[in-house]
Amino acid sequence: MPTHILDDIMANVKTVQSLCFSPTDTTRNILSIIETNIGLPQATKIDVTLPHQRDSFNGKVQGDLLLVGSPVYEGSIPWPMMEPLRRIEGEGKYAVSVAVYGNRSPETCVEEMTKLLRKRGFKIPAAASFIAEHSFARERVRWGFGRPDQHELEIAARFGEQIRRKISSDPSEIQISGLLNNHFSNEKVESLPDGYHKKVLGNVRGLMRVEFSKEVECTDCGRCADVCPTGAVKVDSREVDDGLCIRCTACIRACSGGVLGAQVDDTPGSRERLERIDKLFTVRREPIIYI
Repeated sequence: MPTHILDDIMANVKTVQSLCFSPTDTTRNILSIIETNIGLPQATKIDVTLPHQRDSFNGKVQGDLLLVGSPVYEGSIPWPMMEPLRRIEGEGKYAVSVAVYGNRSPETCVEEMTKLLRKRGFKIPAAASFIAEHSFARERVRWGFGRPDQHELEIAARFGEQIRRKISSDPSEIQISGLLNNHFSNEKVESLPDGYHKKVLGNVRGLMRVEFSKEVECTDCGRCADVCPTGAVKVDSREVDDGLCIRCTACIRACSGGVLGAQVDDTPGSRERLERIDKLFTVRREPIIYI
Protein backbone atom coordinates (compact mmCIF):
# COMPACT_ATOMS: atom_id res chain seq x y z
CA MET A 1 0.00 0.00 0.00
CA PRO A 2 1.43 3.44 -0.91
CA THR A 3 2.96 5.34 2.00
CA HIS A 4 0.71 8.37 1.61
CA ILE A 5 -2.41 6.19 1.92
CA LEU A 6 -1.07 4.58 5.11
CA ASP A 7 -0.24 8.00 6.49
CA ASP A 8 -3.82 9.10 5.81
CA ILE A 9 -5.18 6.00 7.59
CA MET A 10 -3.06 6.51 10.71
CA ALA A 11 -3.93 10.20 10.74
CA ASN A 12 -7.58 9.17 11.00
CA VAL A 13 -7.07 6.38 13.56
CA LYS A 14 -6.21 8.34 16.69
CA THR A 15 -8.35 6.68 19.36
CA VAL A 16 -9.60 3.23 20.32
CA GLN A 17 -12.89 2.51 22.04
CA SER A 18 -14.58 -0.63 23.36
CA LEU A 19 -18.21 -1.70 23.35
CA CYS A 20 -19.17 -4.77 25.33
CA PHE A 21 -21.97 -6.89 26.72
CA SER A 22 -20.51 -8.66 29.75
CA PRO A 23 -22.82 -9.88 32.55
CA THR A 24 -20.03 -11.61 34.52
CA ASP A 25 -17.10 -9.33 33.53
CA THR A 26 -15.04 -11.91 31.61
CA THR A 27 -15.64 -10.38 28.17
CA ARG A 28 -15.07 -6.91 29.60
CA ASN A 29 -11.72 -7.93 31.12
CA ILE A 30 -10.39 -9.55 27.95
CA LEU A 31 -11.47 -6.57 25.85
CA SER A 32 -9.72 -4.22 28.28
CA ILE A 33 -6.40 -6.06 27.87
CA ILE A 34 -6.66 -5.92 24.08
CA GLU A 35 -7.59 -2.23 24.17
CA THR A 36 -4.73 -1.30 26.49
CA ASN A 37 -2.15 -3.06 24.31
CA ILE A 38 -3.28 -1.40 21.10
CA GLY A 39 -1.55 1.62 22.60
CA LEU A 40 -3.85 4.37 21.33
CA PRO A 41 -5.63 6.93 23.51
CA GLN A 42 -8.89 5.41 24.76
CA ALA A 43 -12.29 6.96 24.25
CA THR A 44 -14.99 6.39 26.87
CA LYS A 45 -15.95 2.72 27.10
CA ILE A 46 -19.45 1.76 25.96
CA ASP A 47 -21.07 -0.80 28.25
CA VAL A 48 -24.38 -2.21 27.02
CA THR A 49 -24.80 -4.96 29.61
CA LEU A 50 -27.73 -3.51 31.56
CA PRO A 51 -31.14 -2.52 30.14
CA HIS A 52 -30.77 1.20 30.95
CA GLN A 53 -27.33 1.24 29.29
CA ARG A 54 -28.74 -0.25 26.11
CA ASP A 55 -31.69 2.15 26.18
CA SER A 56 -29.38 5.17 26.42
CA PHE A 57 -26.98 4.05 23.68
CA ASN A 58 -27.68 6.16 20.61
CA GLY A 59 -25.42 4.25 18.22
CA LYS A 60 -22.73 6.94 18.07
CA VAL A 61 -19.09 5.87 18.33
CA GLN A 62 -16.29 8.23 19.37
CA GLY A 63 -13.29 6.00 18.73
CA ASP A 64 -11.72 5.62 15.31
CA LEU A 65 -11.13 1.93 16.07
CA LEU A 66 -13.88 0.06 17.93
CA LEU A 67 -13.47 -3.22 19.81
CA VAL A 68 -16.79 -5.07 20.06
CA GLY A 69 -16.96 -7.84 22.66
CA SER A 70 -19.72 -10.33 23.38
CA PRO A 71 -20.04 -13.64 25.19
CA VAL A 72 -21.23 -16.61 23.14
CA TYR A 73 -24.57 -18.12 24.15
CA GLU A 74 -25.44 -21.42 22.48
CA GLY A 75 -22.98 -20.64 19.69
CA SER A 76 -24.46 -17.23 18.89
CA ILE A 77 -24.78 -13.59 19.94
CA PRO A 78 -26.99 -13.20 23.05
CA TRP A 79 -30.19 -11.42 22.10
CA PRO A 80 -29.69 -8.35 24.36
CA MET A 81 -26.49 -7.59 22.42
CA MET A 82 -28.46 -7.41 19.19
CA GLU A 83 -30.12 -4.11 20.17
CA PRO A 84 -26.90 -2.04 20.21
CA LEU A 85 -25.46 -3.90 17.21
CA ARG A 86 -28.47 -2.94 15.11
CA ARG A 87 -28.22 0.67 16.29
CA ILE A 88 -24.47 1.27 15.99
CA GLU A 89 -23.16 3.59 13.26
CA GLY A 90 -19.86 2.65 11.60
CA GLU A 91 -19.39 5.54 9.16
CA GLY A 92 -16.38 3.84 7.57
CA LYS A 93 -14.48 3.35 10.83
CA TYR A 94 -12.61 0.19 11.85
CA ALA A 95 -14.03 -2.46 14.19
CA VAL A 96 -12.70 -5.70 15.69
CA SER A 97 -15.10 -8.50 16.68
CA VAL A 98 -14.23 -10.42 19.86
CA ALA A 99 -16.30 -13.40 21.02
CA VAL A 100 -15.76 -15.01 24.43
CA TYR A 101 -17.10 -18.48 25.14
CA GLY A 102 -17.12 -21.03 27.94
CA ASN A 103 -14.83 -23.67 26.44
CA ARG A 104 -17.52 -25.28 24.28
CA SER A 105 -17.37 -23.61 20.85
CA PRO A 106 -17.55 -20.09 19.40
CA GLU A 107 -19.53 -21.55 16.49
CA THR A 108 -20.85 -18.70 14.34
CA CYS A 109 -20.67 -15.81 16.83
CA VAL A 110 -17.52 -14.15 15.42
CA GLU A 111 -18.87 -14.36 11.90
CA GLU A 112 -22.28 -13.04 12.92
CA MET A 113 -20.77 -10.00 14.66
CA THR A 114 -18.43 -9.36 11.73
CA LYS A 115 -21.29 -9.47 9.21
CA LEU A 116 -23.49 -7.22 11.33
CA LEU A 117 -20.73 -4.67 11.90
CA ARG A 118 -19.93 -4.58 8.19
CA LYS A 119 -23.61 -4.07 7.47
CA ARG A 120 -23.54 -1.11 9.88
CA GLY A 121 -20.67 0.53 7.98
CA PHE A 122 -17.49 -0.72 9.68
CA LYS A 123 -14.33 -2.15 8.13
CA ILE A 124 -13.08 -5.28 9.93
CA PRO A 125 -9.26 -5.71 9.98
CA ALA A 126 -9.23 -8.36 12.74
CA ALA A 127 -11.37 -10.62 14.93
CA ALA A 128 -10.86 -13.23 17.63
CA SER A 129 -12.47 -15.75 19.92
CA PHE A 130 -11.26 -16.27 23.49
CA ILE A 131 -12.17 -18.72 26.24
CA ALA A 132 -13.42 -17.76 29.68
CA GLU A 133 -15.06 -19.54 32.56
CA HIS A 134 -18.48 -20.86 31.55
CA SER A 135 -21.35 -19.16 33.36
CA PHE A 136 -22.33 -22.56 34.82
CA ALA A 137 -18.79 -23.30 36.03
CA ARG A 138 -18.22 -24.25 39.64
CA GLU A 139 -15.68 -26.41 41.46
CA ARG A 140 -17.61 -29.53 40.46
CA VAL A 141 -18.47 -28.31 36.95
CA ARG A 142 -15.14 -27.24 35.55
CA TRP A 143 -16.22 -25.85 32.19
CA GLY A 144 -13.51 -23.35 31.41
CA PHE A 145 -12.75 -23.12 35.13
CA GLY A 146 -9.96 -20.62 35.80
CA ARG A 147 -9.96 -19.32 32.24
CA PRO A 148 -8.60 -17.16 30.80
CA ASP A 149 -5.25 -18.22 32.22
CA GLN A 150 -2.00 -16.26 32.10
CA HIS A 151 -1.08 -17.72 28.70
CA GLU A 152 -4.37 -16.52 27.22
CA LEU A 153 -4.04 -13.07 28.75
CA GLU A 154 -0.67 -12.80 27.03
CA ILE A 155 -2.30 -13.81 23.74
CA ALA A 156 -4.90 -11.06 24.25
CA ALA A 157 -2.13 -8.55 24.90
CA ARG A 158 -0.25 -9.62 21.76
CA PHE A 159 -3.49 -9.43 19.79
CA GLY A 160 -3.78 -5.77 20.76
CA GLU A 161 -0.24 -5.16 19.53
CA GLN A 162 -0.99 -7.02 16.29
CA ILE A 163 -4.06 -4.87 15.66
CA ARG A 164 -2.04 -1.67 16.04
CA ARG A 165 0.68 -2.95 13.68
CA LYS A 166 -1.87 -4.02 11.08
CA ILE A 167 -3.72 -0.70 11.18
CA SER A 168 -0.41 1.12 10.68
CA SER A 169 0.90 -1.14 7.88
CA ASP A 170 -1.84 -2.92 5.94
CA PRO A 171 -5.38 -2.51 7.31
CA SER A 172 -6.95 -4.94 4.84
CA GLU A 173 -10.21 -6.57 5.85
CA ILE A 174 -10.30 -10.18 7.01
CA GLN A 175 -12.46 -12.98 5.64
CA ILE A 176 -13.95 -15.55 8.02
CA SER A 177 -15.06 -19.01 6.91
CA GLY A 178 -18.72 -19.24 5.98
CA LEU A 179 -20.00 -21.25 8.94
CA LEU A 180 -23.31 -19.40 8.87
CA ASN A 181 -23.98 -20.47 5.29
CA ASN A 182 -23.03 -24.05 6.14
CA HIS A 183 -25.35 -24.16 9.16
CA PHE A 184 -28.26 -22.30 7.61
CA SER A 185 -28.14 -23.05 3.89
CA ASN A 186 -31.89 -22.53 3.47
CA GLU A 187 -32.06 -19.19 5.23
CA LYS A 188 -30.67 -15.77 4.47
CA VAL A 189 -27.78 -15.07 6.83
CA GLU A 190 -28.76 -11.41 7.06
CA SER A 191 -32.18 -12.30 8.48
CA LEU A 192 -30.96 -14.66 11.21
CA PRO A 193 -30.73 -12.09 14.02
CA ASP A 194 -34.47 -11.38 13.88
CA GLY A 195 -35.59 -14.52 15.69
CA TYR A 196 -32.69 -16.87 15.86
CA HIS A 197 -30.98 -15.38 18.90
CA LYS A 198 -33.91 -16.01 21.22
CA LYS A 199 -34.54 -19.49 19.85
CA VAL A 200 -31.05 -20.75 20.64
CA LEU A 201 -31.65 -20.32 24.37
CA GLY A 202 -34.30 -23.03 24.24
CA ASN A 203 -31.62 -25.70 24.57
CA VAL A 204 -30.14 -24.40 27.80
CA ARG A 205 -33.57 -23.62 29.26
CA GLY A 206 -34.25 -27.34 29.17
CA LEU A 207 -31.21 -27.99 31.38
CA MET A 208 -31.26 -25.42 34.16
CA ARG A 209 -33.06 -22.44 35.60
CA VAL A 210 -32.29 -19.78 38.19
CA GLU A 211 -34.45 -19.78 41.31
CA PHE A 212 -34.74 -18.14 44.72
CA SER A 213 -34.12 -20.52 47.58
CA LYS A 214 -37.05 -21.33 49.83
CA GLU A 215 -34.67 -22.24 52.65
CA VAL A 216 -32.34 -19.21 52.74
CA GLU A 217 -33.75 -15.86 53.86
CA CYS A 218 -33.33 -12.99 51.38
CA THR A 219 -32.03 -9.69 52.82
CA ASP A 220 -33.61 -7.59 50.03
CA CYS A 221 -30.24 -6.04 49.14
CA GLY A 222 -31.30 -5.94 45.49
CA ARG A 223 -27.85 -6.71 44.07
CA CYS A 224 -29.25 -9.58 42.00
CA ALA A 225 -31.71 -7.27 40.22
CA ASP A 226 -29.07 -4.56 39.80
CA VAL A 227 -26.75 -6.85 37.79
CA CYS A 228 -29.38 -8.71 35.75
CA PRO A 229 -28.85 -7.81 32.06
CA THR A 230 -32.47 -8.47 31.08
CA GLY A 231 -34.48 -7.33 34.11
CA ALA A 232 -35.53 -10.91 34.80
CA VAL A 233 -34.98 -10.87 38.58
CA LYS A 234 -37.93 -9.66 40.66
CA VAL A 235 -36.80 -9.18 44.25
CA ASP A 236 -40.20 -8.16 45.62
CA SER A 237 -41.91 -11.35 44.50
CA ARG A 238 -38.80 -13.57 44.83
CA GLU A 239 -39.16 -14.68 41.22
CA VAL A 240 -37.01 -14.97 38.11
CA ASP A 241 -38.82 -14.46 34.81
CA ASP A 242 -37.83 -17.62 32.96
CA GLY A 243 -38.67 -16.09 29.60
CA LEU A 244 -36.29 -13.17 30.12
CA CYS A 245 -33.53 -15.07 31.94
CA ILE A 246 -30.53 -15.82 29.70
CA ARG A 247 -28.74 -18.05 32.26
CA CYS A 248 -25.71 -15.75 32.56
CA THR A 249 -25.75 -16.38 36.37
CA ALA A 250 -24.69 -12.79 37.12
CA CYS A 251 -27.37 -12.70 39.82
CA ILE A 252 -26.06 -15.87 41.47
CA ARG A 253 -22.54 -14.48 41.59
CA ALA A 254 -23.80 -11.18 43.02
CA CYS A 255 -25.78 -12.86 45.80
CA SER A 256 -23.47 -13.17 48.80
CA GLY A 257 -26.12 -14.94 50.89
CA GLY A 258 -26.67 -17.89 48.58
CA VAL A 259 -30.34 -17.04 48.08
CA LEU A 260 -30.20 -17.53 44.32
CA GLY A 261 -29.01 -20.75 42.73
CA ALA A 262 -28.97 -22.77 39.51
CA GLN A 263 -31.48 -25.61 39.57
CA VAL A 264 -30.53 -28.36 37.13
CA ASP A 265 -33.33 -30.41 35.59
CA ASP A 266 -33.15 -33.88 37.11
CA THR A 267 -34.96 -35.87 34.45
CA PRO A 268 -33.07 -38.86 32.95
CA GLY A 269 -32.81 -37.14 29.57
CA SER A 270 -31.29 -34.00 31.07
CA ARG A 271 -28.83 -35.96 33.19
CA GLU A 272 -27.67 -37.92 30.14
CA ARG A 273 -27.24 -34.72 28.14
CA LEU A 274 -25.26 -33.10 30.95
CA GLU A 275 -22.94 -36.11 31.07
CA ARG A 276 -22.37 -35.88 27.31
CA ILE A 277 -21.66 -32.17 27.24
CA ASP A 278 -19.49 -32.38 30.35
CA LYS A 279 -17.05 -34.52 28.37
CA LEU A 280 -17.04 -31.99 25.53
CA PHE A 281 -16.70 -28.93 27.76
CA THR A 282 -13.68 -30.27 29.64
CA VAL A 283 -11.56 -30.64 26.47
CA ARG A 284 -9.36 -27.54 26.41
CA ARG A 285 -10.07 -25.08 23.59
CA GLU A 286 -7.66 -22.35 22.53
CA PRO A 287 -8.11 -18.74 21.35
CA ILE A 288 -8.44 -18.16 17.60
CA ILE A 289 -7.06 -15.00 16.04
CA TYR A 290 -8.12 -13.67 12.63
CA ILE A 291 -5.78 -10.98 11.38
